[in-house]
Amino acid sequence: MTNNNLMSGTVSAKRSYLPDFCHSETLLALILVLELIAIVLAIASAAEFGSVFVQLALLSVYIQWIGLCSAGLLCLSARYGFLTTTLRATMFSVFVVCMLTAVMAAVAYQLNDLLRLELFRQQSLFTVILQHESVSLILYGLALRYFYVQYAAREMIKTESHARLQALQARIRPHFLFNSLNTIASLTHDEPDRAERAIESLADLFRASLSPQTQISLRDEIDLTREYINLESLRLGDRLSVHWDIQADLDALTMPALMLQPLVENAIYHGIETSQPGGKVTILLHQQESLKIQITNPVEANGKVQQREGNRMALDNIRERLFLSYQGQAKFEQVIENELYKVEINIPVKQSKK
Repeated sequence: MTNNNLMSGTVSAKRSYLPDFCHSETLLALILVLELIAIVLAIASAAEFGSVFVQLALLSVYIQWIGLCSAGLLCLSARYGFLTTTLRATMFSVFVVCMLTAVMAAVAYQLNDLLRLELFRQQSLFTVILQHESVSLILYGLALRYFYVQYAAREMIKTESHARLQALQARIRPHFLFNSLNTIASLTHDEPDRAERAIESLADLFRASLSPQTQISLRDEIDLTREYINLESLRLGDRLSVHWDIQADLDALTMPALMLQPLVENAIYHGIETSQPGGKVTILLHQQESLKIQITNPVEANGKVQQREGNRMALDNIRERLFLSYQGQAKFEQVIENELYKVEINIPVKQSKK
């Protein structure tokens, strides 16, 4: 992006590129930066070393008042949806800073005369305001450029992450495709009703796998997983047993799309299908401070997991999607104990928008 984009307003977004001045961390960073500016100006303007601390105290009060009052006005403006475009955010914030600088310069000038501090060396009010406005514009212009570059970098990272999420989601190719088609084919003549339901379930699953959505409600993901289990039950029959343990708000929570279903698919494909007697898959979903997802399936008596083609790729895919969706805050663990293979995920709770 160029400076022309910044001033012309050709780049716009749903929200301002300015930082959130209502946020405590932003305010703390602002206070520290303003104090550093005050220190530099105090050292540069002090006639004697002994007067540095007096200058620093006066400049700190002066600069902090301008900065914090500006932040307060910009916070209120953002809350009321006024800073919605690049041009509006830039022009309004510059106006706020210039206005407050002029007001504070006039107040400081009057206090200087009242208290006889001799800070402005016989300068006129107009000259003082002009000097202070010039310094404010230069410093705030640099700050605006920094804000915009940071915003553009964050947006680029978000766009790249979204593209990677979609690419990873598109790579999920359910292993049950051909098995399901064979099952449907065998049911077509003898049990056409069951075959029709199986086709509908298969269509729902592939519609979801082709959806551009990267986040869906927990209920939708569970419904999708149940559709998949119904399909596999047609093929595996009594060999497949599934136990659900759900303690979560299904409608309020969201999660990455096609996250639970591939984990269950992985458990059935590598834990149940490879075992002649079959077994039970346990699906646990508990909501506490985070959403805990645990998928359990049996393994061989010697504790070895049947490594079939696609196992590592599927788990690596899920791990990377979790990292992109939650910026490293999600936890992904695999463990084998008591002849059971467990995959456990803990993800931050996200409330769905209604």
